Amino acid sequence: MDSTSDRADADFDSFYRAEIGWLVRFFRRRLGDGSEAQDLAQETMLRFVNHGSASQLASPQAYLRRIASNLALDRAKSASHRLAQLTSPLIEGLDQPVGIDQHQIVESREELAQWEAILSKLKPRTLEIFLLSRVDGLSYSQIAVHLGTTIFNVKWHMSSAIRHVARYRGDR
Repeated sequence: MDSTSDRADADFDSFYRAEIGWLVRFFRRRLGDGSEAQDLAQETMLRFVNHGSASQLASPQAYLRRIASNLALDRAKSASHRLAQLTSPLIEGLDQPVGIDQHQIVESREELAQWEAILSKLKPRTLEIFLLSRVDGLSYSQIAVHLGTTIFNVKWHMSSAIRHVARYRGDR
């Protein structure tokens, strides 16, 4: 019985060494936390061993991956539940819309006028590229494709626009 037990231990040791790295990477990708990834990888292996008939499985790796996926899902649900418990309901009336603040409206209009004045001094192509990047959120490569130009050209126009805005906004 000792030789069978020793062989099973050796089989599990090699299985553990082969799979633990994958498990840690799996949890690190899902959670972004290395220390918790180690803990969850160990928990996965513990659940695998506690299954009891793991040696009879056709694909132990598939079963291990299922345990890991379920454990990650359980963690996500648990974290979501904890977050829901930590949030407090709004006090009645505080979530009602606030009346219009005339001062804030005037400030917003003044700031908008400043931006219009600053941006109106840009060359049309530079302005177009700046707005595609900053307002529409396109990447430089997307802008280059959209306008049929090079990424270098887009970068040149963007740096020109950024220098211009910094000069007029006093952000030097």
